[in-house]
Amino acid sequence: EEMACIRVLLLLSSLGLTFTLAAQPTPRVITSQPEWIKKPCRRKDPNLNQCLKDLFQGMFPYMAKGIPEVGIPKFEPLYIERIGISKGHGAVTLSGNFNKLYAHGPSNTTTLSVRFDQARGRMDISLHIPVIRTESMYDLKGNILLLPIVGVGDARLLLRNVTTDVFMKVTFPRLPTGQEVIAVTDMKVDFRMSNVRVHLDNLFNGNKVLGHTVNTFLNKNALEVVDELKENIGESLSVVFKKIMNEGFGRIPTQFWLQ
Repeated sequence: EEMACIRVLLLLSSLGLTFTLAAQPTPRVITSQPEWIKKPCRRKDPNLNQCLKDLFQGMFPYMAKGIPEVGIPKFEPLYIERIGISKGHGAVTLSGNFNKLYAHGPSNTTTLSVRFDQARGRMDISLHIPVIRTESMYDLKGNILLLPIVGVGDARLLLRNVTTDVFMKVTFPRLPTGQEVIAVTDMKVDFRMSNVRVHLDNLFNGNKVLGHTVNTFLNKNALEVVDELKENIGESLSVVFKKIMNEGFGRIPTQFWLQ
């Protein structure tokens, strides 16, 4: 009986593994019009930027769940392995990382505008996200507005009214099949927000008095601190978003979204 039970468990496990693998299709170059792109825009359309804005906006509900067919990860929550901080001058001198970051809220993104210029190889997108909540691990050391900060632990952030501008240099290479795709060769990410709340656990090896002092100070000066770190954070985000764009749209021939 014991051996029979073991065989049943092994069978169920193997079936479960089979179902798990089947639920995540291998990313591939698509060959037909996907449901998440209603219809392609046309390069000669005088209202091309508006068409692209509507096209990208229509994709966000699908991106919330992820589009595994082309390798686009789910945006709700959006997982970022690492955001590196390395700033050695100015009012904020800080080094370290935010690791294993989960961001809740990106699926509620509104596309504000798209500016596409194929002749110059440019595509710029402006986005607005009402609220982003993040949880991550942090490892930081340095000074913020002359106040020392050091710690390793959990970090929680709440960002409101986040406007993000993504500036991309793009080319249109061809796949071995001859199909044209878009490729991002360079990306810059800029952002601004109306309010930030932050809490870092375990500052100064768990010293609650110093930790409370630093967290209170951070929240009073949060926008100034974020502004000081904007370039650093933008560089880390550009690596993430460039990878998503190239892996995703590199599998979507332009015939399905830009004719």
